[in-house]
Amino acid sequence: MISVRCVVAFAIALSVVSFAVSASAQKTAQESAAAAKKPFDPVPGMPGKDSVWVPTPFVTLEKMYDLAKLTPKDFVMDLGSGDGRAIIVAAKRGTPGLGIEWNQDLINLSNKFAAEAGVSHLAKFERGDMFSADISKATVLGLFMLPDQLAKLTPKFLTMRPGSRITVNGFGIPGWTTDVTEKATGDCGTWCTAHLYIVPAPVAGTWRLGEADLALAQSFQMLTGTLTVSGKSTPVANGRLNGNKITFTVGDTQYSGRVNGTSMSGQVNGMPWSATKK
Repeated sequence: MISVRCVVAFAIALSVVSFAVSASAQKTAQESAAAAKKPFDPVPGMPGKDSVWVPTPFVTLEKMYDLAKLTPKDFVMDLGSGDGRAIIVAAKRGTPGLGIEWNQDLINLSNKFAAEAGVSHLAKFERGDMFSADISKATVLGLFMLPDQLAKLTPKFLTMRPGSRITVNGFGIPGWTTDVTEKATGDCGTWCTAHLYIVPAPVAGTWRLGEADLALAQSFQMLTGTLTVSGKSTPVANGRLNGNKITFTVGDTQYSGRVNGTSMSGQVNGMPWSATKK
């Protein structure tokens, strides 16, 4: 027969095991709950829909917006806005903006940071694809992208209003000569280079300038062409656009003016000139 002592010992052992199992289960549940409550903390290099996430240093963003001469009258957009810093930095300058981001966790984090900075009324974020986003409202873009992504978006960039500014961290837009490139100073590691591109007015084609035909070929802000009068053509030199401002030289004569859709006008040798698109 089993003695009373054995029964008591067995009961005690069973209680100890039951307590240990219960304590372990409780600890596991607590750890799981703690993990579930842990705030989202993005890590540079984190993979995303179209690229990895690497944040632009704050001093570089400030340099980018300095180059763009950002004002509260502008509207900033960032494509692939990550933790929202490009939009929030602009908002701290009083400029409204919109960040387009695919990762909802990053959008939530961006809204949190905007609220903490007191700029939620200016800094907005939406879930979307950076390649299909509508950028027509933007007057300034603050971007950090790979060259192939910038190249893919270039046709869309050129549909922005003339004079809109595109600021880019690090990589330049393939084939497009920068209007300004400067280095940020301070805590920016290897990402200190800021590029500025000013969207040019579209002017390629033939224009009627007085009794002459002005034929222009355009590569972004750079212009070449000829001015033809009575069958004689003279090359266009030093042709350049800065938004809707145009300058070019024909022979010893320098033209300067502004483009307004299918017309342009300005001054040449102190006298007015105008041209109309044919």
